[in-house]
Amino acid sequence: MSMFENDWMRIVMQDDNYVIQYNSGDLANSTQEIVVSEIDALKVQESPESAYDVIIRYQNLELFGKKQNTPQ
Repeated sequence: MSMFENDWMRIVMQDDNYVIQYNSGDLANSTQEIVVSEIDALKVQESPESAYDVIIRYQNLELFGKKQNTPQ
């Protein structure tokens, strides 16, 4: 079930997890998925900028294995 949706992303619940499904922006137009916290699932709904910040933070976590500082 989709909890939130816009032109390039949506938030769904999968097995009690919040999952952001978003268009990766590649030439092939592929969809990527990131499991996020409830707080971040709410944050991405605030604005495109907030969504971008959350997605980049989780991508960095996946790539580099450490949490990035987040602005307060």
